[in-house]
Amino acid sequence: MFGNNKREIDKKIERVIEMWDNQGHKEGVLEVYEDLIGTIWSQILPSLGWITAMAVMERALTLTQEQYPLVEHLKVTRNGLNFVKLRGRIGDETLEDLKEGLKEVVVNLIDVLAMIAGDVLVKGLLQEI
Repeated sequence: MFGNNKREIDKKIERVIEMWDNQGHKEGVLEVYEDLIGTIWSQILPSLGWITAMAVMERALTLTQEQYPLVEHLKVTRNGLNFVKLRGRIGDETLEDLKEGLKEVVVNLIDVLAMIAGDVLVKGLLQEI
C-alpha cells in the first residue's frame, strides 16, 4: 500500500520495539508491550474514533492469531487492549513466543493502520511513539 516506505516503517517499528523491549522476564515483556500498544491506542483514537480503532485492533489480533495462538487471550475494549487474561496464562508460553507474538501484534497493527489510513498517519504515529 505504501510502497518503498514499508521497509522504512518496518525498520522504525523494529527500533521502537527494541527500545521498549528491554526486560528479560515475562511480566516485563507484557508491561513493555502493554505500554507500547496503549501509546499507539491513545494516538490513533482521536483520529479514528473508538469503533474504527477497535476494528483495527481486532484485525491485527486476528492476523496474529494465525501464527501465535496466545494472542487469543488478549481482548479489545473501548479502552484499548486488555492483557488481563493473557497475564493469567503467561506460564503456558515461552518468553520468546510471548515476545514474538506481541511484536507481531504491533507489526500487524501498524500494517492495518497503513492500509486504512495511509502512511502519513503511520509515520506521524511512529514519530510519537
